[in-house]
Amino acid sequence: MTRKKLASVLLGAAATAALLLSPATAASAQAATGTASARAGIERDSVSCSKPKGKWANYSWGEGNTTATIYFNNHCSHKVSVKITFVRKGSVGDKAAKYRCMTVNANTKGKKKFYAAAYKPYSVTRVARCS
Repeated sequence: MTRKKLASVLLGAAATAALLLSPATAASAQAATGTASARAGIERDSVSCSKPKGKWANYSWGEGNTTATIYFNNHCSHKVSVKITFVRKGSVGDKAAKYRCMTVNANTKGKKKFYAAAYKPYSVTRVARCS
């Protein structure tokens, strides 16, 4: 075999090996990503809509070092106001709770960032309106 043909055979073998190894690598990377999101502690809560029946306004959140981002997806045909309960990190109980109110428009989704260094989101409760 000439050097040129030998080089192309070797490159072909290397490409084949890379293709065979890449799904395993991708699967392990995906598993690591899934584990990381499970460790991040994404939590979810929902409130039911007045109209239409059977629809929900969904909320999820994850906490950072100094902020907490609340993601929302309102499937209701009206505005929804919720009270978000934040609890002090490392404790449980009403004495260590702060409350924030958030109103989202009908049929919208998005996110809102709250600065709460020593607190983490705990629950979402529907209220008549934010004052």
